[in-house]
Amino acid sequence: MSYPKKLLRLRPTKGIVSDTPSHEVGPEFYTAGQNVIFRNGFASRVRGFRSAYTTALAAAAPGDILHTLNAQFNDTNYWLIFEADGTAWSLTGTTAVEIDALLLSAVTQPWQYSSALLNGVPIVASGLDELMYWDGTEMVLLPDWETDASAKSIAVFKYHIFAMDVSNAAGSFPNLVMWSDAAEPGTIPDSWTPGAGNEAGSVELADGPGPVLCARPLRDNLIFYKRSTVYGAQYVGGNQKYSFQKLSASHGTLTRHSVCDIGGTHFVVEQGDIVLTDGTNRQSVGQARMKDFLFGQLDQDSYENLFCTFNRAKNEVLVAFPSAGSTRCNLALVYDVANDAFGIRDLPDIACAAVGTISDTAPSDFWDDDSGAWDDDDTPWGSSAIAAATESLVFAYDDVLEEQDTSDAQTVPASIGKYDLHFGEPERVKFVRRLHVRAKEGFGTLLVRVGARMTPTDDITWSDEVALTEPEQIVNAFAQGRYISVEARSNSTRVWTVTGIDIEAELRGYH
Repeated sequence: MSYPKKLLRLRPTKGIVSDTPSHEVGPEFYTAGQNVIFRNGFASRVRGFRSAYTTALAAAAPGDILHTLNAQFNDTNYWLIFEADGTAWSLTGTTAVEIDALLLSAVTQPWQYSSALLNGVPIVASGLDELMYWDGTEMVLLPDWETDASAKSIAVFKYHIFAMDVSNAAGSFPNLVMWSDAAEPGTIPDSWTPGAGNEAGSVELADGPGPVLCARPLRDNLIFYKRSTVYGAQYVGGNQKYSFQKLSASHGTLTRHSVCDIGGTHFVVEQGDIVLTDGTNRQSVGQARMKDFLFGQLDQDSYENLFCTFNRAKNEVLVAFPSAGSTRCNLALVYDVANDAFGIRDLPDIACAAVGTISDTAPSDFWDDDSGAWDDDDTPWGSSAIAAATESLVFAYDDVLEEQDTSDAQTVPASIGKYDLHFGEPERVKFVRRLHVRAKEGFGTLLVRVGARMTPTDDITWSDEVALTEPEQIVNAFAQGRYISVEARSNSTRVWTVTGIDIEAELRGYH
């Protein structure tokens, strides 16, 4: 008997959807994945990584890095690292210098640290200590900040430093927001005491429950977040200095580090959803896609360690979080802003991630060290290594700084899956005999299998995995059922990109 043939061309370009039943997910999405991202709209294995500043870190011998920040002083690139025991270091090239000046207390969790750059100067808060800055040599207390006062979060806006959730000798004031006098370009502010001759001030944002968790610039406004309330502050000058207004009484942010600016829009992990907002309007990007995946796995005791980092060079947001039973972040969503696509990747129990310039292997500026031929060397005279460098995403954990997206060969288990395809006729049985996997050059070997089940509640019966070795693209694999699933995976050093999968099937009867 001859059966009708059907060719299903899968071209998922919008990432992974985990929250919707797989048989209801459209053709533009995959339904499962591990260590896969969606740059340029195609599924790709995450790239390699390497340990950075290994010589400098060996000299510093840090115990547990909780926070890191990239800064430039006098055309020199530095990374500042802060340990759980209160020790802090500046790293440049192969050199590590201790900078804490005995000012930092021991803290236990990464979320307790907050930092920002004002005029390129790192400002740091630990939630336990007085506010301080790095002067290029060591940590120094900010001028005129109240003795023995602390803030749990800081932000920088319009040449002012903002301190939130403040504690001092009189008690704790979770609704209090203080801001400094304006700093001259290239300097730090010299006053926090409001007066006729300066712009320092304070306000209580008390008409919403919970503490002020964080603030992020958004065009001409500074947006303040509580768990269920959002405020906007605009610089107006005069006696008032800043005008505050409530923007939302029903939405906010989940943690002190779950908001990032992605270029005129805030990406926010709030209580129960993942959204984009311009301060007034909200668009859910997690609904029916990945919010249940995130909140269903998020550890309820360590959720405050969840953070978001915008990787500007790749136009991606990393949403790192500890899954159930973990304290540090061992799993992440990777949101491709341009393609509105979510990927998923594993993490090595990281404390934080930062974006900055890596210069531990920067080329020498000495004439004799330039190996290029004169006619072929297009390096500009007097060029700065910092100016020419590309920003990297850097993970921090234990005693390691780890640069991401490198060409280093690393073995990473990775997979994509599309489950419960019904070919537009869920009532009919399909017999699959062949797959055509479209992958870009360099994929090496992929292990491919096809599966089937009669109903979405049955267990999937999988074929044996078939090794698809470059340059081959055809896999003979067999499965029969109403709902067809396909997976491709690898566990090698090869970084692959799959652009699509074609499934050849026969449409058979109804039982």
